[in-house]
Amino acid sequence: MTGGFTGPRRGFAGLRLGPARLHGRTLVLRLPRFDDFPQWRRLRLNDRAFLEPFWHTSPLDWDARHSEKAWVRECLEAATNARTGRRVATVIEIDGRFAGQVEIGNIDPQARQGEMGIWIDARMGRHGFGGIAAGLILDFGFDVLGLERVNAPISPRNAAATNGAKQIGFVREGRMALRFDVGGARTDHDLWAMTRAEIPDVGFTRMWIARTLAHATAVPPEVNTGPAESDGIPDAAVVLGVTARYRAGQLWRAVQQLLPARPVTLTLPGYQGAVLRSPRPADRVAHPARNGGPTPGDVFDSTGAAWWREFARSTAGVRSPAGLLLVLDVEGAHAGLARLFDLDLFDRSARMQIRADPARADDGVRLAATRALLAYAFDRLGLFRVFTAVAAGDTASAAVAAQAGLHKEAIMRSYTGLDGRRGDHELWAITAGGTRHA
Repeated sequence: MTGGFTGPRRGFAGLRLGPARLHGRTLVLRLPRFDDFPQWRRLRLNDRAFLEPFWHTSPLDWDARHSEKAWVRECLEAATNARTGRRVATVIEIDGRFAGQVEIGNIDPQARQGEMGIWIDARMGRHGFGGIAAGLILDFGFDVLGLERVNAPISPRNAAATNGAKQIGFVREGRMALRFDVGGARTDHDLWAMTRAEIPDVGFTRMWIARTLAHATAVPPEVNTGPAESDGIPDAAVVLGVTARYRAGQLWRAVQQLLPARPVTLTLPGYQGAVLRSPRPADRVAHPARNGGPTPGDVFDSTGAAWWREFARSTAGVRSPAGLLLVLDVEGAHAGLARLFDLDLFDRSARMQIRADPARADDGVRLAATRALLAYAFDRLGLFRVFTAVAAGDTASAAVAAQAGLHKEAIMRSYTGLDGRRGDHELWAITAGGTRHA
């Protein structure tokens, strides 16, 4: 059912998935184009009641958010991410017409994890076409990208999305408190996930088509599937103007990542001589003993080339590709590493992780370091939510998280931690205003 990966060795340029047929109609997934604009805008405005309550909050009204400039920028973002391989953002096309979008974003090629999102013309989704689109992107994610896990955050108020996730095989792992700002307010979202263990023998696409046909009670009503609209396609001036601003923004962000950030030093209350500070080249040390030492892909490895790579990727501080990397320094000795990364300024969230050498820093020091990093995230960076992953069975780290005010929200299956080990991990999180200690 799925087409081949036609892009270059790295990246997804030229991607086209399908065709898949249902109810006499043909569905394919492809990258977005500028000339999709009139159909994208029409569908988004028509389905406002279904989409806006679960879409990210904006000061603009729904009509203004669906302008030519907005669509051109979305196409540019999709093309950039297709080249870098960090996001596969596709258009759902049914019988040659734009019918929605589906993507796997936040792709971590080392951890082999990603996050799925989808919306489809409400008339078509009710008859199984949304499930086909989800099946095609999931088959691609697991079979071609080699992912081990795909997340899908869903608002518990979104009954249609919840039902679709259940039917295709996603498993609810927990509820994330105030995870996203949607529909005008921060709301809880359920964490749904698919792992390699849930892949059907025939693949998601074939499974979904067979299931839909077996339960179909009527042929879906005809909808307008005639020639696509041409009025309103962005003109050259709009495309050139948005492209110029987009490229300038890319250049500015690249420059920012080359500029060294101001050094950070965070004192640990109650522990004189213990600090979290910016790394130095001389911090390259033997890796603290932990379950046999570092594993392949361990981003906390502070030995050899791995240390130099991480040091170089973190010089721009919290905005660098590796996020904010800090050394836990106890009486002048390297005692561990801390990281604040996956920064999302739009949702004001970030992920943190702290690892300490038990011979140099006990759990009291780890707790003080955790509290200091949280204070920096909330008070200095203005974040709203910080979360971390704790390996199942790591009771010491879970206890530190709980004492620092974090709450256990979910058990993430087949999740890859920063040490490169895959297995069940507990999701712990805290939001601004949560219990924190000075």
